[in-house]
Amino acid sequence: MSTHHAPLHPCFDPVGTSNQLSRLLVSGPIVDADLDRRIARLRERFRTYCDTYPFGIWDSGLVVTREMRALTDILLPLAEIRPAFVRLFRLALRFPPLLEATPLTTAGSWLDLLERLGTSAARTNPARLLEQLAGDGERRTGFVFSLFIPRQYGGGFDRYPGQTVFLKRWIGQRGAPERGIFSVLDAACGCGEGTYALARLLLDAGIAPERFRVLGSSLEEIELFAARHAFFPHDQRRGEILRSFAAPLFAAGAATSIGFVREDIREATNGAWDVILCNGILGGPFLHDRQTLERAIARLAARLAPGGLIVAADRFHEGWKRRVPAAMLEEMLRNAGLTVLAAGEGVAGVRP
Repeated sequence: MSTHHAPLHPCFDPVGTSNQLSRLLVSGPIVDADLDRRIARLRERFRTYCDTYPFGIWDSGLVVTREMRALTDILLPLAEIRPAFVRLFRLALRFPPLLEATPLTTAGSWLDLLERLGTSAARTNPARLLEQLAGDGERRTGFVFSLFIPRQYGGGFDRYPGQTVFLKRWIGQRGAPERGIFSVLDAACGCGEGTYALARLLLDAGIAPERFRVLGSSLEEIELFAARHAFFPHDQRRGEILRSFAAPLFAAGAATSIGFVREDIREATNGAWDVILCNGILGGPFLHDRQTLERAIARLAARLAPGGLIVAADRFHEGWKRRVPAAMLEEMLRNAGLTVLAAGEGVAGVRP
């Protein structure tokens, strides 16, 4: 079943952003007896940990050894910490969170989770951290965004310069259709930098805003909110850069030509797209199983308009590259009925 919903346009207005945030997150203190019991249990765990652990309490920059990780998980097991955070999120979030891709799920121990969140030593105690988050809505908002959008994940414009050069040339040659709209999908758009960059490409190519549509899609509600509102409470600089980059688009009247929507690229079937951008997802940690990957690529290919183009690039480490090499992705593009093109960076396929 498709998870497609009506797209929402960007809104950088602080009042509008605040109103929409209240629909996403519960504000104010969270009071819950079950959560209190879990916190009390973790408080006792942490007391024992401090009395027993021989290596000193974690702080930023600490090099975590295998022995430290193993002993921490015996004395302060992530298997008990994780459900307490899950309980908090169920109470504080107005949507079902996808925790599988967050450090809360992928971290191997509490020390690893602290490191990935870049948290302070004052938050080393999970019970104290949970108490603070339950009691302070503003702090909880910052933590939620830092969990779903870690600073080290993604961000920035023109991450794939070779692909950008290729797209500029391809869009310039194709131009706007004589009738209708030049439509572009940024599948698995993350926090929207690629979506706004695509709109800038079209605008710079001389295509008027009323002649194009750019849609960013993601399964993650927090990413979509950040993209739509340039809202990064844990990373203010990123929000400033996004707003500055989008300013020429808004000045040209292109805000209503850009939208964001929640959908699953493995299932969605809507649209007849001239370009589908699918960076940072195919063949990586979240989409690498061959059967699922083939299904996703076939779905994307079926959504192309005649003559439409798919491009995909990534920054995955060599382990993922060996598991899903570019040649395999190109084979899947061909099997989906596309003609593979040299894209300068990553892979590309065009529908005949």
